[in-house]
Amino acid sequence: MPCSYAQSELDSIHKDTLQNIENTNQEQLKYNQTKKKEVDILIAKLEKTTPKLKTELFLQISEFYRTELRDSDKALEYATLAVKQSNELRDKNLIAQSSIQAGALHRNRGESDFALTLLLRGLSAAEEIGNDSLQTDALHKIAVTYLLMRDFEQSYEYALKEEKLWRKLGSEYGLASAVNLKGISLIYLKRLDEAIQSLEQGLVIAKKLENDDLLYKLFSNLADAHLKKEELGKAVSYITKSKEITERINDNYGNIANMLKMGEIYSAKGEISKAINTAEKGVDLAQNFRYAALARNGYEALREIYFRAGNYKKAFENQSLAVAMNDSLSNISRRHQVSNMQTYYESERKNRENQLLKEESKNKNLTLYLISAVALIAFLLVGLFIYRTQIKKKTITRLRKQNDEIRSVYEQMSKQATIINDTNTTLTESINYARRIQDAMQVNTTTIFEELNDYFIIDRPRDIVSGDCYWFEQRQGEFYVALADCTGHGIPGAFMTILCNSLLNDIFNSRQGVRSPAEMLIELHRRLIHHLHQHKSNVQDGMDIALCRINTTEKTLTYSGAKQPLLYVDKDGEFNRFKASSLPIGGHEVKIKRKFEDITIHYQIGDSLYITSDGFQDQFGGKNDKKFMSKRLYDMLSQTHKMPLEKQKIHIENQLEKWQANNDQTDDIMMIGIKLS
Repeated sequence: MPCSYAQSELDSIHKDTLQNIENTNQEQLKYNQTKKKEVDILIAKLEKTTPKLKTELFLQISEFYRTELRDSDKALEYATLAVKQSNELRDKNLIAQSSIQAGALHRNRGESDFALTLLLRGLSAAEEIGNDSLQTDALHKIAVTYLLMRDFEQSYEYALKEEKLWRKLGSEYGLASAVNLKGISLIYLKRLDEAIQSLEQGLVIAKKLENDDLLYKLFSNLADAHLKKEELGKAVSYITKSKEITERINDNYGNIANMLKMGEIYSAKGEISKAINTAEKGVDLAQNFRYAALARNGYEALREIYFRAGNYKKAFENQSLAVAMNDSLSNISRRHQVSNMQTYYESERKNRENQLLKEESKNKNLTLYLISAVALIAFLLVGLFIYRTQIKKKTITRLRKQNDEIRSVYEQMSKQATIINDTNTTLTESINYARRIQDAMQVNTTTIFEELNDYFIIDRPRDIVSGDCYWFEQRQGEFYVALADCTGHGIPGAFMTILCNSLLNDIFNSRQGVRSPAEMLIELHRRLIHHLHQHKSNVQDGMDIALCRINTTEKTLTYSGAKQPLLYVDKDGEFNRFKASSLPIGGHEVKIKRKFEDITIHYQIGDSLYITSDGFQDQFGGKNDKKFMSKRLYDMLSQTHKMPLEKQKIHIENQLEKWQANNDQTDDIMMIGIKLS
């Protein structure tokens, strides 16, 4: 497709969408009036039929409401009746069908946890009876549920299982649907080439089947994958094809999803005003149609667009709206879950009580028969029966009491779990956003660093945000590089990194005479004590830091450090470790005067320097679950010094992951490597 045509199509999408949505609403109203008469006929059949046929009718009516009338509330009402009836009948086939159908409807209402419980129950029943068709249905819906819960690894695993089963059954439609879902999971897992390959397989099948529903989803997902690969021409082409189909089939949800994706594409193209206008219209439509998940996604898209535009205030506002919308979805989900779980619980409890009553009735009839046959034995049996009845009543009373206690504990635990889950979600999203801000502060310094050509940075926070940071500056042919390991990790450590970066920038820019790394560290120590009032307060936070100045004209490297050594490997492989001062910047012993010394090295082209926080050598792992230790780190750097630094980085990270294995990361890990030129 020519670029100009693609751009023209892109600009026209949101204009056509509004009119198509209005036309769809009018057509749907007329259609619903006709279909309502048909479902009334099915409901009338419920009055005179067997329990099994009634269950099948419940499922049929539920599906009719879902697909024909698009009434999810009514659809769930009849699916719930089907679940209860199938449990009473103990019919595995009906249990599988009703659990899967009810699970999908709960999922569509945002009740993902409870939906997963029903879907897994349905999958288990389908496996017991060997029904492949029901198994594939359950696997697909479970994968979609995990996708909505943002557990992308689990979503991918269940999509793989579904794909394998469809290949065995030889269904092209099922296979296309499965590889589409697998492709979505791979996009979120950032395995973009694999995602595109999977989606293109589905596209070939969907074109052969001429299935519009599959085609528009595959086109939209391919647009998303190419957008994330920054292949904007392909992204525009695919989103335009998706739009043509959704407008032709009058799919409101697809139209709005495409509009939001266009906003992201505009943003990537640098057309910020169009991006904002398109995304905001998409959010308004999502709100009008009560597509809560789409509205949340729209706010997240607007957050990214405003962040790219540098409007951090608007980015924060939309982030807050996205979090609020997510909280709303979670609260709705939890309320419905408690209500529906209570309904199913009451149904099963009533079944157990009915079974107990039937057993009691059976025992009474047997006793009366024996009394009429043998009088003497009857007297003995009456006494025995009374005794057993009393024991049974006590047992039933005790079980009911335990049942009530368990239910009370469960309700309390459910409330606590809801609070913890909501709090954890909000905190995690806020910390993720804080990480973006922390990274954004180092964008300019990274640009300066890239002028050194051969280098690497390993940055592995323990808790999303990091207590380790790096800093770079450049002036008149001299490059300054620093790595600081601040007290703590996570949010407290992140605050210290922001202060560290700010103080180093002030020192570098405000005092023209300060050029020596040792002088800069002395000034950094003084300012940190002043800012944290450490002479008067109990705040004892500080940092270990290594600071280097590289003069590429004179081929000299000047280093000074506070508890952070310089690791140096010359081009012949000889390893050197230059010691730092034994006291940190700030911290506990602020009254002790700091003395930092400059160490100057005349280097040769091809020599390498490394500075690292202590998180690397302190990581537990290996066969005996011990620390990595400094010696092992030094030996590794000596062995790999001839590699290009980018390959060194891959090798070092692989060694770290192999060493760590299944152990938790114990501290923030950061390392900088530079090959001198």
